[in-house]
Amino acid sequence: MNTRRTVLVSASALAAVIATGGGANALIEHKAEERAAEEVQCHLGSADGVEAELTDPLAGLKTLTGRVGTLHLSADKVEHEGTTFAVDADLHGVSTDGTADSGSATVTVGYDEIAKRLPKQVQGMKPGTDGEHLTLSGPVAGTGIPVTVLNTVSANPDGLTIAPDSVRVLGQQVKLSTLTSLPGMDRFADQLGPRNVGLGQLPEGVRTTGAEATDKGLALSFRFSPDLLSSSDSGASNASSGCEDGDAGSGNA
Repeated sequence: MNTRRTVLVSASALAAVIATGGGANALIEHKAEERAAEEVQCHLGSADGVEAELTDPLAGLKTLTGRVGTLHLSADKVEHEGTTFAVDADLHGVSTDGTADSGSATVTVGYDEIAKRLPKQVQGMKPGTDGEHLTLSGPVAGTGIPVTVLNTVSANPDGLTIAPDSVRVLGQQVKLSTLTSLPGMDRFADQLGPRNVGLGQLPEGVRTTGAEATDKGLALSFRFSPDLLSSSDSGASNASSGCEDGDAGSGNA
């Protein structure tokens, strides 16, 4: 995802509105939020439910100090390289020159999307969660025995690590090592991993900080470096003119 561009465009769009000055606190906040949402929508293309919200009290009046506090951004059905996901991001210490002090984002990929991208060894199993683990449920190939694999999920520098913790089979929850002793299960246990899942080349200044299975899908957490957010090279004047680079409708995040 081109996270750097989205972050800077959003902050700069906010700066462009605030720079006009005047009006009551509520009006300034509303216009700033509206403009930031428009810019995010422009660069995310077909995304649904794009929203922007200034969360600090009296954020509009804070423009007199050059700071507006925290900007929360959210969008559903963002598409990137054939995958659909939801995004929630927070930029802290947003200033009227289009920069921010710190920021983070959560990308949530639904289980239907994950099912399309399961490795060959476990294709046909249904991903989900028991409230703590990433679960894979379905029959073991060649045996027809229904099982639910409980996996732990964690972040690593290159992406995610998914590791089987235990298995529910025939009404019992057993450790993976116990599964290997059952007839026909040794090969299946070997296919479960653990395995590393790469996320591709992340933009410079963006790092993965966590992953967890939620009711809505697999949630991946990211943090933005101060250097990424301190640059205002996209400029408030460019933000005011919309998607000049032909990004509108591209669906790139």
